[in-house]
Amino acid sequence: MMTILELNTGLFPDADAVAKAISTREGHDRVKRLDVSGLKPDDTANWDAAAAAILDADLIVTL
Repeated sequence: MMTILELNTGLFPDADAVAKAISTREGHDRVKRLDVSGLKPDDTANWDAAAAAILDADLIVTL
């Protein structure tokens, strides 16, 4: 089972279509979702959590 990280940055206009495609993998793979679109640069606790999630993932999809 693969771990897929859906990293929502708010930068891509087709994010909804990609998110729907990723959701089809649920049940086959472990899908984690993380929204970093509103994080401030000095929010070190949440950026540390994001970095840990990135390092833990087998595949990262940036939305």
